Amino acid sequence: MSERHEVRVRGANSTIVFVADSADGRLIIRQEPAGKEAAEVCSISLSNPDELRDFFSGLQRVVASLGEPVTGAARKLPDQPPVRGARLPRAAEEQDREALVAQARTRNPQAFAPWTREEEEEIRQRHARGETIQAIARARRRSPRAIELRLQRLGVLPPE
Repeated sequence: MSERHEVRVRGANSTIVFVADSADGRLIIRQEPAGKEAAEVCSISLSNPDELRDFFSGLQRVVASLGEPVTGAARKLPDQPPVRGARLPRAAEEQDREALVAQARTRNPQAFAPWTREEEEEIRQRHARGETIQAIARARRRSPRAIELRLQRLGVLPPE
């Protein structure tokens, strides 16, 4: 069973589109400049479909509170449970998270950065060639634990 969400935020010169499908747990953010071809800005994978629903619920509330036009759709199978309400992070939690991210990035500059499909494919290939997780982590400027978790999510390593 899958659920698909799409939110479009129209600006003066372009539209930002957030698309997620719980079938693959991928969230893609793309920009559609007026009269030009769309370009993917970033993408991430989330293992929990509830996280995707919560993200979109919060996104719609935030954008609506700014008075910006929002269009969106959520399609789900009828027997799926209703979407839980999202709780927007408080300012103190945001500051704590920013401090945590800044500290992590002193050790690993890519810490908490979204994963691209290309990066996922690269670490998959390096692992298949027999490179150590430490070597892959150094090359990708991420922690060894981040590499392990991503390889687990990709199905290359068994879950713990």
